[in-house]
Amino acid sequence: MVKLMNKKQPVKTIFLLASMFSLTFGVLLLATGGQVYAAKNIWASDKTMEELVKKIDKGKASDDSMNWKDFKNSKVFKQEDSETKECIEKRQDLSNNLADYEVLHCFKDSDYGYKS
Repeated sequence: MVKLMNKKQPVKTIFLLASMFSLTFGVLLLATGGQVYAAKNIWASDKTMEELVKKIDKGKASDDSMNWKDFKNSKVFKQEDSETKECIEKRQDLSNNLADYEVLHCFKDSDYGYKS
């Protein structure tokens, strides 16, 4: 005798697949979120602005939306010369956002802060 498939079986299968998908997505989201947070401040391991700029220039550090509050309170920023700091502040004010390439350009040419 051939048994007919239970009508509730497709619902259980769909529920099981949806649960597995949600769990996998959640784990990936948590894992990726941790990595993004760990790399948040690209200057964290640098002792000087020169070290940071070298990493940016070589493509080893990248952040197109640097946390201005954290960066301006960092040792890297505080110990830099006044012209470079002023340039970086002007670039931050100009776009209300600070990108790594702006730090690089200000370090190399402090007049970059006045260019739009």
